[in-house]
Amino acid sequence: MKKAFTLIELLGVITIISILMIIVVPIVTKNLKSTKDSIYDSMINRILSSAVDYASLNSKVLPSEGENIDITLGMLQSLGLISTDLKNPKTNRLFPSDLVINISYVKSNRNNEKIKYAKYDGDFLFKVDINSGNKVEDIKDDYTIIELNSSSLDVDKIVYKDKDNNDISLKEYSVQIIKDNMNVSSIDTKETGLYYVYYSKKNASFVRLFKVIDTQLPEIIFPNNDTISVNIDQFDLYNNVVCKDNSNSCDLKIIDGEDELYNAISKKKTGNYVVTYKAVDPSFNMITKKRVIELTN
Repeated sequence: MKKAFTLIELLGVITIISILMIIVVPIVTKNLKSTKDSIYDSMINRILSSAVDYASLNSKVLPSEGENIDITLGMLQSLGLISTDLKNPKTNRLFPSDLVINISYVKSNRNNEKIKYAKYDGDFLFKVDINSGNKVEDIKDDYTIIELNSSSLDVDKIVYKDKDNNDISLKEYSVQIIKDNMNVSSIDTKETGLYYVYYSKKNASFVRLFKVIDTQLPEIIFPNNDTISVNIDQFDLYNNVVCKDNSNSCDLKIIDGEDELYNAISKKKTGNYVVTYKAVDPSFNMITKKRVIELTN
């Protein structure tokens, strides 16, 4: 016959277990918290990295010195720079689409523990405000960039998720598009402008801003043959020089080397001469390009 535990023995076992729980539970809890913190930092770094990708693709809209701009996680998601299922391990909820990423030119104080930072080109500071992004119905201060003359953007296909992982399928909403205080049928990518797109359905509505801009540089194309005889009577430096731009408009000028070349032709001097052209489009995107012309006998 097996001997049963005495009351003192049972109390001893319970005491030992209690002591172990006191020791082990804080360690396990601390490790779990550390793991969540590590995953959380990784998620924030992914957001920052996608914001840096956005900056590298849209350098024309970055703030000047002393200025700053806000973009949102939803904006990065709509551009395909980051996934729409990014989850906050601390809350077990998705980071909401209107989580704010601020980009500033002037370096900021890094002592705020509630803000995470990333750097771009050494001049710009990115910070994610982890206390922002509480709702998706009020996305009014960011805009999605559309390049001039790009393929038409089908706004109905853009899908957002709120912090509870619910799809916000824009196909379920009625859509009103406004430009310059007038209703328009669609976003026209053939001209620059700012569009307010209002999505609404029963008991729900929000606004998205789409900005058609021109960040593409003009292109200067020179003729293949740049060898000219000094015995010619005249020569047109603009002949067969092509200026192309996505706006279908381009202002081409010679800014250096023209007088030196014509002077050499008049004096029948041989050699290589450099002529510099400048092209500017209606959005003031500018490029310069040098053309080497050889004068021969």
